[in-house]
Amino acid sequence: MIRFFRKIRQRLVIENKFSKYLLYAIGEIALVVIGIMIALNLNIRNEELKIHQKQENYLQLIKVEMGHNLESLSIGRAKLKESINSLQQLLDLMGNDAVADTLPEAELSQMLGLILSNNIAVKYENGAMTELVASGSLKDIENDSIRGILSSWEGKLVELKGQEQKLDELWNRSNLYFESNATFRTIFDQARFSEYTEIENRSTNISNKHVLNSTKFENIFLVQLASAMHLHKGVYPRFEDDLNGVIGLIDTELNTEQ
Repeated sequence: MIRFFRKIRQRLVIENKFSKYLLYAIGEIALVVIGIMIALNLNIRNEELKIHQKQENYLQLIKVEMGHNLESLSIGRAKLKESINSLQQLLDLMGNDAVADTLPEAELSQMLGLILSNNIAVKYENGAMTELVASGSLKDIENDSIRGILSSWEGKLVELKGQEQKLDELWNRSNLYFESNATFRTIFDQARFSEYTEIENRSTNISNKHVLNSTKFENIFLVQLASAMHLHKGVYPRFEDDLNGVIGLIDTELNTEQ
């Protein structure tokens, strides 16, 4: 093709047809420019396609992570609810001597064991989100709603973990109080933790019922219950809604792209 155009150009020059040569030269330049523009456009489209595919991969990974987080959250909420129920039962017993006197030590140990050992241990996956932000690819997310939510997600997670940490600190306070004022050995023997830890049960145990009359222990549990209820009835449901919302938006975006 290049040789063909070159021959035409040479013939026009030889025949001294300058005006025709000029028009031809302009046409040749135009063809070259058009060719360059087409090539650039193809390159741009290829780059956009790569970015689009990369975005789709990230959204798929984030959707999977959010699904796993929903499962972890559901398990964590169930465990928290068990602890809340035990806290409520124990607080109803505190200060009620008539009920406390008839309460079997084994039943009290079961409640105390669940309350003192059931800390928050929800594991949140955040690898794809972290990589998305760290790589600078967040700006490539085309959906404004999704991009806005993902940009603020780390803050939501930090706030959630902060609330869980506060509850953990209260659990630590109740454990420290119990270490100084009661005996874990009775809980171990009466709630069958001794079997789990493979130590022998003692023939007699010191009762822990006296803690039911401790105002300090009651105060710790009351604050702990309030913090646990805040997580269970407020923080966790909102976070669950956020997770479902992101999954729904990603589903809509991926289905639209197909």
